[in-house]
Amino acid sequence: MLNTIVYIINLGISVTYGTLLFFILKKFLPLRRKSLVLEFLEVVLIAYTTNIAIFPGEVTGTMGSFLALFILMLVFHKSSLFLKLSATILVFPVIASISYILEDVGYLIWLHICQRQMTEAAQTILHTVTMFFRIPVWYAVYYFIKLYVPHAVHDLSRRMWILIDLISLSSFIGIITVIYKSTYATSHAAYPACIASLITNMGCFYLCTYLAKTMRTEMELKTYQYQQAYYKEIESSQQTIRSLRHDMKNHLNIICTFLQNKDYEDADQYLNELDREFITSAKVYCKSSTVNAVLSAKEQTAMDNSIHCDFQIGLEETPPIDNIDLCSLLANTLDNAIEACCKIPDYSMRFLTLKARCKNNYFSYELVNSKVNAVVEESGHYKTSKNDSSLHGIGLENVERIVEKYGGDMKIDYTDDTFTVTILVARGTMVSPIIMPVSRLTPPYII
Repeated sequence: MLNTIVYIINLGISVTYGTLLFFILKKFLPLRRKSLVLEFLEVVLIAYTTNIAIFPGEVTGTMGSFLALFILMLVFHKSSLFLKLSATILVFPVIASISYILEDVGYLIWLHICQRQMTEAAQTILHTVTMFFRIPVWYAVYYFIKLYVPHAVHDLSRRMWILIDLISLSSFIGIITVIYKSTYATSHAAYPACIASLITNMGCFYLCTYLAKTMRTEMELKTYQYQQAYYKEIESSQQTIRSLRHDMKNHLNIICTFLQNKDYEDADQYLNELDREFITSAKVYCKSSTVNAVLSAKEQTAMDNSIHCDFQIGLEETPPIDNIDLCSLLANTLDNAIEACCKIPDYSMRFLTLKARCKNNYFSYELVNSKVNAVVEESGHYKTSKNDSSLHGIGLENVERIVEKYGGDMKIDYTDDTFTVTILVARGTMVSPIIMPVSRLTPPYII
């Protein structure tokens, strides 16, 4: 009877542990499919493969559990392989630290307090108690991660994740080494290393948020700069119009004089000059001030570089992307397009065509630009011909991260003389969407 009760309690503890760890992993990466059956299956597999006892001098089972966790990330979660590995590297040292300390505390109680004089039932209860204490510890970890991780996963660049991974990996290697070198007689000596590993990885979770907030602040500042320049241009244009209106009577008198003298050519030239005075570079493409600010600035840059622009904007609805991310998406893709066009010696061959549309809860975006430089693709990432190799592909990497954040899809096509970026984002699919390939979409969702 006692064994049955203990078995039920242990099963409940394992399922609770698996559920907490499942929610932690879900905070890092969205599920591949929304299904209660698959979610329950993952909880069971997490509890079976990672709720392990770690003993001094033993690392084979620990590494096997690490590999099992990574496989679960591959099977049940969707994102890049790199992010799945990063999540595993961040979470597993916490698993190892908590498991080792609680398992060893039970052993030390049995060895020193009970002097190895415990019945089998008492040993079973002691093991259950040590397992139970994992629940409040893991709930605290889950609560901490819930506060910090979700806002950072999709805002950090690959280089930042590498930095965080290196810190966490150092912690992981350190704790594995200490545990391997420990013996049952000196098992407690590994506690400082386990606690240090736990603090380090929890610090990495906070570091994720700190770096993401820093990047977010930079993006907000860039958006503000675009909007400030746009509003200044509008103010300048309004001042010019007010000045022209003030002198309009004089302008009309001059034109009237030309016409009375039948000097039609000079009258036409004077009217053209007046028309140019009314032209403003601060254009209104849609209702969104952010879109207007970015497109106005980038179109002006393109025109300064003799690039023919064709902007077809039809944002009947507000795009399902917040202003900061939308600004980054537009700016990065247009910067890449302008950079590619500027490498074309023949000015007449420079062009870029932008089509953006938001209708029926779908935001679609297509940017086509001319090019002459070869496209270099390495491991699914595109490299540019910038002189600074550290900047290769950062623009498109940022765009990919934003599209993934909102559950969208991005497709890149290129020929010998054109480069095309196509993006589709559906409203309400942020974090855990069902991605629809662009190549299979039909109107009205594609421009």
